[in-house]
Amino acid sequence: MGQKSSSASVPGGKSSSSDLSRLKPGDHIYRNMKGFPISSHHGIYVGDDRVIHLLAPSIIATSYPECNTCGFTPDMGGCLVQTCLNCFLAGEKLEIMMYEGFNLLQLKHPYPAKPAQEVVDTAFTLLRKGFGIYDLLSNNCEHFATYCKTGHAISMQVLLLMTMI
Repeated sequence: MGQKSSSASVPGGKSSSSDLSRLKPGDHIYRNMKGFPISSHHGIYVGDDRVIHLLAPSIIATSYPECNTCGFTPDMGGCLVQTCLNCFLAGEKLEIMMYEGFNLLQLKHPYPAKPAQEVVDTAFTLLRKGFGIYDLLSNNCEHFATYCKTGHAISMQVLLLMTMI
């Protein structure tokens, strides 16, 4: 079922939440991308202050310094990584994607959310097995997060972009 947040919903089924105590394993979380106001970075919160997310190889090398908290280093290889929440947020505000009543430009999200433990299990399975090569339009961080959450790899950002072209 849907995730709840203490703050009001905003367009796109997104809900702001600065209250980290409301964050639950299995939540599809995201943050804004610095320098890209219409783009956001997505991941799955798996508990214990950890997030599994898909990064473009160029982003790993340039945007994520070595972290003493989670041990992440830019040379860890692969595009699917597990980092601490602070590394994922990179100084930006935490947002939680809402699935109950989800809509983007009045389009209802076509797939319901899976149970939280199944979402977490999927994220860890993919962390071990991989999620394919990063591609901005067909295999990005939002594709990964929605696949974990619903079983269907969809990027609402890409769909929105395609409607604008």
